[in-house]
Amino acid sequence: MPPAARPPARGTWFFFFLRWLERHLSISTLYALLRPFAFARATLNTAFRNPRPRQPLPAGLQTAWSRHQLRRRRLQLYMDRHLMYFPDRLADPKWRDRCTLVGHQQLRQLRVAGHPAVLAFCHFGSVHLTRYWLRANGIPCAAVTGGKSGKPRELHLLTEHLIASPHIPIIFKMDQLKEASRFLAAGNLLFISLDRPEGRQLDVPFGDGWTMQMATGAVRLAHRHQAELIPCTILDEGPWRYRVVVGRPVPPELLADESAWPRAGAHLIAEMLPHFQSRPDQCGGELHRCLRKN
Repeated sequence: MPPAARPPARGTWFFFFLRWLERHLSISTLYALLRPFAFARATLNTAFRNPRPRQPLPAGLQTAWSRHQLRRRRLQLYMDRHLMYFPDRLADPKWRDRCTLVGHQQLRQLRVAGHPAVLAFCHFGSVHLTRYWLRANGIPCAAVTGGKSGKPRELHLLTEHLIASPHIPIIFKMDQLKEASRFLAAGNLLFISLDRPEGRQLDVPFGDGWTMQMATGAVRLAHRHQAELIPCTILDEGPWRYRVVVGRPVPPELLADESAWPRAGAHLIAEMLPHFQSRPDQCGGELHRCLRKN
């Protein structure tokens, strides 16, 4: 590794120790070993925080956000983050069996054809792991995330050369939208969030009597580059078990004319809503804050 790209020394001991443990332990043993530390951290994190204030939500998304629920969700988040220390290992058979992919064949076909696709998602489940699981299954992709580019996070420096297809970027920040657009135009797969408050918004039906304020970035990019617009959702199905569901693409005629974009958004939500309703506890606050009662 050239000196300019050398990762910082701080925290590298845990990075290499965790990778050593993963290599020598079974998945169940590794999970059992790490869980007490993550549980202690989650307990401290929620000890002095009040439960989420109750806010009006659609009937299918209501859940009791007690301190116990917050701790359990935080524990899940901390355990999920451990997988980001060994993204290259997720391609191994013992890990690939932990994630079920549904509808991913269409993504493979698009990659082979060099046709661009925008993968639309909401903050639900272990959404930050979706692109890692797709790469582990031979489907390179990147995502637009919040924040600005600059000094990369330490974990990114440590893992960027380990991910599948390292020559293909894994993230673009909000100040790199031009680069992300060129990446998409080159025939790649790009994840875009629908429940971000920035930029232009679109009112989309969200079940009976509810509306979602949806960011239009995914629709506009798909329209501009004649890309497929496809909903993608990840569900947590147990300790380090996941299911990635790639939904039906938006019909091209709904992207051709801006007047039809609300119907394009409605198609995306219709594909995702059953998953949200099946596990309302996995809906993130970003999604909740986009919902409005009519």
